[in-house]
Amino acid sequence: MKITTRIILITLLNLQGLLCSADGFKDEILKLARIDLLPQFQKDVVIKQISSYDTTGGNDDGFSGKYSYLRKEYGKLVIAELEGPGVIHRIWTPTPTNDTIQFYFDGETTPRIELKFIDLFTGEKYPFLRPVVGNEVGGYYCYLPVPYEKSCKIVFKGKRMQFFQIQYREMVGNNKISSFPRKFSKEEDEALSSVLSVWKRSGENMMAILPATQTKVNSVTKSVVLKAGEIKSIFSSTKGGRIVGIELTPQLQLNDRFKDLILRARWDNEPVAAINCPVSDFFGYAFGKPSMQSMLVGVRDGIHYCYLPMPFGKEANIELEFLKSSMNKTTEIPINVTVYYSDTKLSADEGRLYAEWNRIINPETGKPYQILRKTGRGHYVGTLLQAQGINSGITIFFEGDDECYVDGELRLHGTGSEDYFNGGWYALADRWDQSLSLPMHGCLAYSIPLAHTAAYRFLMTDKISFDHEIIQSIEHGPENNSIPVDYTSVAFYYCNIPPVSNNLSSMELLEKVKTPKLLEYWIALLPVKALSHGAIISNEDCKDEISGQNYNVLKLEAGDNGFAKFELEVPSNGEYKLYLSYLKGPKCSLFKINQRQVPVSTTLNGYANENTFIEKEFIGTLFIKEGTNTITIVLKDSPEKSGNNMFLLHRIYLEKV
Repeated sequence: MKITTRIILITLLNLQGLLCSADGFKDEILKLARIDLLPQFQKDVVIKQISSYDTTGGNDDGFSGKYSYLRKEYGKLVIAELEGPGVIHRIWTPTPTNDTIQFYFDGETTPRIELKFIDLFTGEKYPFLRPVVGNEVGGYYCYLPVPYEKSCKIVFKGKRMQFFQIQYREMVGNNKISSFPRKFSKEEDEALSSVLSVWKRSGENMMAILPATQTKVNSVTKSVVLKAGEIKSIFSSTKGGRIVGIELTPQLQLNDRFKDLILRARWDNEPVAAINCPVSDFFGYAFGKPSMQSMLVGVRDGIHYCYLPMPFGKEANIELEFLKSSMNKTTEIPINVTVYYSDTKLSADEGRLYAEWNRIINPETGKPYQILRKTGRGHYVGTLLQAQGINSGITIFFEGDDECYVDGELRLHGTGSEDYFNGGWYALADRWDQSLSLPMHGCLAYSIPLAHTAAYRFLMTDKISFDHEIIQSIEHGPENNSIPVDYTSVAFYYCNIPPVSNNLSSMELLEKVKTPKLLEYWIALLPVKALSHGAIISNEDCKDEISGQNYNVLKLEAGDNGFAKFELEVPSNGEYKLYLSYLKGPKCSLFKINQRQVPVSTTLNGYANENTFIEKEFIGTLFIKEGTNTITIVLKDSPEKSGNNMFLLHRIYLEKV
C-alpha cells in the first residue's frame, strides 16, 4: 500500500468514528457518503414521491402547472404536505424560478426554510451547497436531507409551479427524527463539509472516496488473459466477507460490435448468478463507448471501477467470460484486475448485491418497458438505460414517465424519462444534449442524428425499499407506450433472495445496437466547424408564404465564396445520400455543397420571389471515412440579388446506401 493511500485510509478511519457516533440530522447528512451502508435494509420505512405528473395519463407533466400543486392558500401554491416523521431526500426541477419557496415544519406559522426556489440548487445559499445540489443536463437537483418530526408543508409563492419531483421517506413504527434545524450545530457543519469533500472527489479511487470500513481492507491484484470461449475467476472466497471495490483494466479496447466480455458473480452458492452482465454495460458504456464516471461505478482513464459493496455469508466467486463469436475483434483479451475486500460477513439486516441486464427491441405497444420486477425484501439502488430509436428523428421515445410499484402500490411516478435521471429538456443546447457525469446521475450519450440517448442514476439516501415486490418501469413515448425503441438496461439492487433467472437471453441481443438508416440533423445541435469570408450564422423563424407554416432555420450570410462547415456524426463509414430541407427566398443566393474540397453538388439556386419551403431535396452522395464527416455550404454571388449572400437551412439528412 502506498504512503498516500495509508494517509487517506487513516483519515477515513477517523471519519468512520464520526459516522458511527452519528445520530439524528447529522446521521442523515453523513449517509450521503456512507456507501458502506448501501447493503443495509431500511426498517419500518415507506419510500414515496410526489410530482407534477399528469394524473389523467397525458403528457402535461408540468407545462401548464395544472398538476403541480395540491391547493391554493392565501394566493400561494401548496405543493406538498407531508406527515411525519420523515425525510425528504431528493428535490428535482428543470424549471426553477426566482419566486420564493417555503418549508413549514410541525404546524409552525413561520417557515424555517425560506429562499428563492432557484437557490435550492445554485450552491450559493448555505447549507444548500454544491455538489450535493446543482444543475446540469437540463435538471436542477437537491440531495440535502430535509427531515421533519411531525409534518412538512411546502409552499410556493409564485403564480405557476411547473415540473417538480420530491422523493421522501416515511418513517413508521418507533422511528423518530427531529425537524430540520434552524441553525446547524458544529457537528452538523462538519458532517456536511465531509460529505461535500467526498462528492467533489467522485470517480476517484475507492480509498479516496469511500468511508473506511470498520475492519481492514485487503486487496488482491492479478493479470489474466482470456482466450475466446474461456471463463476465468478473478476473485473467490470460502470464508465470508464483502467486496468493497473492483477495478478492471482491459489492455485492449473492448469490442463495440459485440458484447463479448461478460462479468459474472455468484454469492453463497446460489443457483442463479447475482451479476451476469456485459462488462461494457455494467460499467456504463453508451453504445459501445466508455461514458460513465459516477461515484459508485464507471470508467476513468481506462480503469473500470465498481465500489458498490458486495457482502456474502460464506462463499463468493467473480469471473470473466470471453464469449466466442465470429464478431470477436481479437482472439484474446489481457486484463489487469484489483479487488478490494474485507472479512466483514453478510449480516442479517443486509442484502446481497444483484445486477440484472436486459434488452428488448421494440417493446410491446401499450406496455411500458420493465427495467426490473423482483420479489423479496430489499432496496433498489441504480438504473443504467440505453435507448435507441428505431426510426429517425427527434428522441420522442424519451418523453415517457417512469413508474415504480412497491408492494403492490404505485409509490413513485415521474414526469419524463430524462427527468428520472435528474435531467431535462433534451435536444436543447447546454441541456440534455451530450454526455456528462455527476456523482449520482448523468447523461451518457445524446444524438438526434443517431436517434439515441443513454443515462444513469444511482440511489443512496433515496434508495427505494421494498418488503415483498418492486416493479420499476418506464414508458416508451409521451404516453400509450407507442414509440418503437430498442432498450438496454442494467438494474442494481440489494435483496435477501436471488432472482429466479438472470440470463443474457440470446447471443443476438449482445450485438451492436443498430441505428436508423436515415439520419436526421437538427440545426439547434449542429456543430459548426469553420466559417470563412465574413460568414455569420444565426437562428430565426421563417414563414413559408405558400403553406403559411413557420420553420426554424439556420441563416447563413457571407460574401462570394463564403462558407460554413458542419460536422455530421455518423454511426459508421460508408456511402451516404445527402438531402437538405431549406427555404428559398428573395434574399437568398446561389449555393453549392462540398465535402471538404470535393463538390457534392452543382451550383444550386436558393432564390425565389417569396419564401418557399423545399423538403428533402437530394443533393448528392458522400463517401464518408473516419475524419472526413463534414459538409461545407458555400455561398455564391447571384444575378437575382445584390448585397450579402444568404442561405436558410432547416434540416440535413444522410441515408446509408
